[in-house]
Amino acid sequence: MNAADASIFIKGELHPSMKKLAAILISLVMAVSFATSAAGAAAPANPLQIYVDGELVHFGEDKPVKVNGTTLVPVRMLLEKLHFEIDWNQESQVVTATSTDPRNVAVISLQIGHDTAYVNSKPMKLLAAPQKINQKSYVPLRFIVEESGYEIEWDEKRNQISIDTVIESRGFLWKAENGDNVVYLLGSIHVANEAMYPLRDEITEAFSEADYLAVEVDVTVENPDLGAYIEDLGTYKDGTTLRNHVSPEVYAYLGELLTELEVPTGALDPYEPWYASMILDSVASEDSEYDAELGIDNYFMNEALESKIPIMELESYESQFKMFDSFSDAVQEQLLAGSIYSFYQEEDSTDDLFEMWVNGDVEQLTQMAVDTKADAEYYKAMLLDRNVLMADKIKGFLTGSQPATYFVVVGALHMVGEDGLVALLEEMGYTVTRL
Repeated sequence: MNAADASIFIKGELHPSMKKLAAILISLVMAVSFATSAAGAAAPANPLQIYVDGELVHFGEDKPVKVNGTTLVPVRMLLEKLHFEIDWNQESQVVTATSTDPRNVAVISLQIGHDTAYVNSKPMKLLAAPQKINQKSYVPLRFIVEESGYEIEWDEKRNQISIDTVIESRGFLWKAENGDNVVYLLGSIHVANEAMYPLRDEITEAFSEADYLAVEVDVTVENPDLGAYIEDLGTYKDGTTLRNHVSPEVYAYLGELLTELEVPTGALDPYEPWYASMILDSVASEDSEYDAELGIDNYFMNEALESKIPIMELESYESQFKMFDSFSDAVQEQLLAGSIYSFYQEEDSTDDLFEMWVNGDVEQLTQMAVDTKADAEYYKAMLLDRNVLMADKIKGFLTGSQPATYFVVVGALHMVGEDGLVALLEEMGYTVTRL
């Protein structure tokens, strides 16, 4: 992903009212009791079938069995279907399964003949001990499935098991502590879809501990004058127009796009490039599967309102829009060019960002922060300066005289890199741990 693509992501953290901005352009823009018996009971009329994400698992001659009411299945065949690598220790008779799915960090250890298993070193009691049957290792089906992050359902009439993926988004979560003061830091993606949810337990449990929610901007507070403020800020008042501040090439591409949108080619002439860029992004968002209303920030703000948790702002609408207005013509032109380019992409550029967030890919996120440094002016205003101010406010949370827990949600890009919030807090002497 190049810097232009990354800029689209970063701009998402402004939390604009997309539909209102679009209107501007339009007007001028997942106890299973089943299986064949190991003790010689009659088999059901329909042989047991197990499906993983809709695909039938072929066990061959190594059929599932039931022991003391618990269904056991061949461990290797099942766990490989669930994206685990299997290690067998012949001497200790221990099966160790390690997930290869980045969204599931489970390491499961089971020992033949023992009714205690270990998940990430935590002991867990089994309803039935793993067994050796015909030289194959058999383990409890439901335990394995649920500890692998999947849902399991049994269709009694058809004698079928359905095992389906439950994707719990990993996201980017850190924890900082100072005495009795705790700050959880969640790196957000500001637009999302329903597939982003559910979030993993560590995230929701951290939020449940919070006394306060801190976000960049509290969008739950109505601001009827915001639209007029943005338009006024983004409108030229010196007699010049957009054409005078961008290259002829970019202006020509913009004209072609507006023509395709059945909008007069000069409709955006009164506006500065940064504002024209946002208007175009709002129009593009109308056809996107991603929605700011489903973004991580909005999710937790709505949860805070329901739980009556106070919401604190780290920034303001005004400071964010003034930042864009302060950019040079060259940087603003780059933003506009990126917005024009997004209309001609075959795939939504947010897809990669969505996958990165769901997988919790901090290496990719950090690389994006590094790439942003390619433009010193943009990097300083968009990340560095804002990070310093936010880190100072978070320091205030950690040093408060009244012990409290804060759940901080800001754009994920603010968290990483040498100038990210994690690094800045560590430089202040705090220990920050990724969860």
